[in-house]
Amino acid sequence: MYLILSLLFGLLTLQEIPAEEEKYAIMYFYTPNCPSCQEIGPFIDYLKEEYNVPIYLYNMRNPVGYRYGVQHNARYVPLLIIQIERGDEKEFKRFEGVEEIKEAESHIEEISKIIEPDKQD
Repeated sequence: MYLILSLLFGLLTLQEIPAEEEKYAIMYFYTPNCPSCQEIGPFIDYLKEEYNVPIYLYNMRNPVGYRYGVQHNARYVPLLIIQIERGDEKEFKRFEGVEEIKEAESHIEEISKIIEPDKQD
């Protein structure tokens, strides 16, 4: 029963899609039943709160999340992608798995300082 509810919830969860005009976009791809995703979930929440940056969540069991994941070549979860617009081009930094995602904190800290230059440490 729990698995059925998890799958249904995963299929019905609204996906956030970053605005095209954003210079920085942080995207997190996951599935609800993935043990590594469950392990890193609280860290993703911490990053959002600590650095006051939007992190777009994509449930790969949801059709919209899956489509966005295919667009970004998300083959494994958990996956964190930082998109940085540089002029007419976009740079993507990828962090796959729990340990790599934890290493992304320094990049997110830098982005938070650019997004909110008045933020005090």
